[in-house]
Amino acid sequence: MNRRRFFTTAGAAAATAALATKVSSAAGAPGGGEDRIQSALRERKGSLKGLPEPLSLPRRTAAGLEPWVPTPQNPWDRRHAVYLLRRTMFGAKKSDVDFALTKTPGEVVDLLLADKPLPAEPGAWVNSNYVYDNGDNNDKENNDNLNALRLWWTGLIVNQDFSIREKLTLFWHDHWATETDVVNQPQWNYWFIDLFRRNVLGNFKQMVKDVTISPCMLVYLDGRYNVKSRPNENYARELMELHTLGEGNGYTEDDVKAGARCLTGWTIKSLGKLPNGKTQWDPKVAVFNSAQWDTGSKTFLGKTGNWAYGDVVDIIFSERESEVAKYICRKLYREFVYEIADETIITQMAALLVQNAWDLRPVMTTLLKSAHFFDKANIGAHITSPYEYFVGAIRALEIQTTALSDIYTATAALGLQLLLPPNVKGWPAYRSWISASRLASRWGATDLLIDDGKKPTPKFPFDPVAWVTKISTPSDAHKITQDVIELFYDIPLNAYQTDVLLNKFLSGWRDYEWDIANPGAVERIRGLLKAVLRNSEAQLI
Repeated sequence: MNRRRFFTTAGAAAATAALATKVSSAAGAPGGGEDRIQSALRERKGSLKGLPEPLSLPRRTAAGLEPWVPTPQNPWDRRHAVYLLRRTMFGAKKSDVDFALTKTPGEVVDLLLADKPLPAEPGAWVNSNYVYDNGDNNDKENNDNLNALRLWWTGLIVNQDFSIREKLTLFWHDHWATETDVVNQPQWNYWFIDLFRRNVLGNFKQMVKDVTISPCMLVYLDGRYNVKSRPNENYARELMELHTLGEGNGYTEDDVKAGARCLTGWTIKSLGKLPNGKTQWDPKVAVFNSAQWDTGSKTFLGKTGNWAYGDVVDIIFSERESEVAKYICRKLYREFVYEIADETIITQMAALLVQNAWDLRPVMTTLLKSAHFFDKANIGAHITSPYEYFVGAIRALEIQTTALSDIYTATAALGLQLLLPPNVKGWPAYRSWISASRLASRWGATDLLIDDGKKPTPKFPFDPVAWVTKISTPSDAHKITQDVIELFYDIPLNAYQTDVLLNKFLSGWRDYEWDIANPGAVERIRGLLKAVLRNSEAQLI
């Protein structure tokens, strides 16, 4: 499938039809096979995340998890470095790319996955006891703190270290989706996201246990109301359906009911009442009320006993080991490699995860260093999220800004609002990031970035001449065009496509007439950047 076709006027339907035709031809499906494949592809238009493909599709590459070894024909170059950094970070600055090229690919991966000092907290309020006002001021203090949390996280993404941490923190926020429309307590939201940030490459099994008794999740999926006299099944269901196994994959309704009984007794922790009658709540941890725990025998996933919350997680991971490992590895694969999961690679990743007692670091290290990850079939095959696209542009243009509220608003308009996913399943992602209206909104957002420097007091100050002088040879229009293409695109352009952008850049000038000191040069640079960021290739990494 030509990747550009997804972004033509035919949109996703044309891309799906093209992929179906290609798959049918590759599979040699006789007698109704094409209809079966097209039906399967229509079924998977929605986000599968951790679920297996509805149809076993041919592998796009034979490359495996063996380490990638650059060759003279396929060298460690600017294109590969940009690809690696854009997949693991939100955009790449030229300085990031230049630094990466002084290292081997494996050394860069090690640096990206290395532990980093944790950021300073957004405010002293994160450690303060939570008190809900809901009075005449509409709980202004808590609303202000929630807004501060959103902008703080936005700032961490925009000004991220040379690290995968923020990309994975957002990945886990999507995996364990909670909504501030439901959990409007800023402290609990902060400590929930902090749990992910501290453990982005930690132990998946332990993360499941920690999330299960986190105040944020106890509020979001009603675990605080889960008591022995009236078990609440919400979290037990999502624990298996969305967090560990996948819908209908190795559990029954009886397991959901038994799981709910095992999880009874955990609730948010009251710290007593203030003189004004308002209740204080612990900002960090939950509490176990043994009087509300169902002490009866339960049969869960075929195991019978007097199980409690920790037992539930242990049983899921022991009795459904393969299903859990493949489920989370598919999600990681689809996030960092390609939307259509390669089951051969998934099986190998899952085995590695189990061998390492559910520690994620060896799996991600192996994947990101692999020949499979660096195979040309996977480069430029991932549709960018709003943060990958918009924040990626800010970082590539090296715009220094404090306009975090504007960034948050722009990315929310493009479909990704931090701390407010659409539902318990998180964001649909992949092809859902692009539609006719959202594509136009993307263009408008980056056009505004590029033009904002014209204002007397810009929120996104951008000097086109200074930027070009920094990233390229300012006297050479051909070199400028090529360097801009390499910085923003993972997919190489052919000579015709490059000439189209060069002609857009020169806008009537001959190449020998190009002079960066000419007053007209500024608008020509802006025109080139707008065209580059509007192209299909800019929507892919």
